[in-house]
Amino acid sequence: MVVYVEGVGMTKIDRHYDYSLKDLAANAAFAAIEQAGGVDGIDYLVFSSSLSSLQDNQLDTASYLATSLGLRGIRALNVEAGEASGLAAISVAKSLLESHQADKVLVIGAEKLNEFVSSKVYKQLQMLYDGDTKSFYNIGFAGDAAILMRLYMDTYNVDRELMSYWPALMHSNAKENPYAMLNFAIKPDKVAKSQILADPITLLDSYPLGDGAAAIVLSNKDMSSSPLAKISAIESSTGYGSIELSEDPLLFDSLSEAFRRISNIADTSNLDFIEIHDSFTITAMIILETLGLANRGKAAELVSTGYFSPGGKGPLANPSGGLKARGHPLGATGVYQIAESSLQVANKFPGVKANNAKKGLVVSLNGLGSSSYVALVEGV
Repeated sequence: MVVYVEGVGMTKIDRHYDYSLKDLAANAAFAAIEQAGGVDGIDYLVFSSSLSSLQDNQLDTASYLATSLGLRGIRALNVEAGEASGLAAISVAKSLLESHQADKVLVIGAEKLNEFVSSKVYKQLQMLYDGDTKSFYNIGFAGDAAILMRLYMDTYNVDRELMSYWPALMHSNAKENPYAMLNFAIKPDKVAKSQILADPITLLDSYPLGDGAAAIVLSNKDMSSSPLAKISAIESSTGYGSIELSEDPLLFDSLSEAFRRISNIADTSNLDFIEIHDSFTITAMIILETLGLANRGKAAELVSTGYFSPGGKGPLANPSGGLKARGHPLGATGVYQIAESSLQVANKFPGVKANNAKKGLVVSLNGLGSSSYVALVEGV
């Protein structure tokens, strides 16, 4: 069943020391509600966040948030799926609409990653790994990304400089996005020369820690008046999420299965744009190849030749700037991706636009693919 996006709201991703999690959530929610024509008909709130219950010492945030927004009496629930929490929450909201448990759902994703010192936040981020194996002793996200990037470069004989075009493209896109955290341009030759996090991964290969909130109002067909977009399908899958256990570390097994499932129920060909989970440069390359948008070992070359750039032959990649430059407020990211994609197909996105966009694919992962979510967003 198709569900419709009635309104969206986003805050700029930044270090919002002066705003609480509820403040950010409220700013995004009120913008989405206003665009949707008001609160009439909203009967469910779904809230997504990864770390808020750890940082705020608060449980049942969705209910308290609903009341603070003046929506007391509606149903509310929290959804947490690590980095994929935002798209997981939208999947739950879609299911509520499809099963007629709700007529109109407000989905809010919010995260504060600069509330505490970085060392504490990074310790909390380790919980995105498997707690029985890697979350206590591990080499960290950059370390895993470095292993994958070195394996990719050695396996496919890819030059390090070729990998630098993705971050440059993301920054180029983000500088047009008023909601992006790193909205400035960089040149490819600066990427490899930036601070090394875990060789060959550098600072400019990685996403920034940012605070932010995004919200969307979803409805079923009967409630829809003048929607921005429709979400035609959402699918997901679990996977190993581990370099050590995977039979092929250069392919995300959960994403492969989620994409197979969504392709069985919706037309995923002829995409105008994609919004993917580029937590690191190598993550983007593996996603592009897992989706079949590039042959194995050829994604970096296609990026360098402008294939995924504005005006390129392929789907426009991350017109928002992606996790790399828009920023990655964990549990809110998937909601940002759907909000941005909805504005794209409505020709209302305030940044880089895909030409005459009718269809886009959104991809959100946790870690190295312990779960993957894929959504198809289309114009109405």
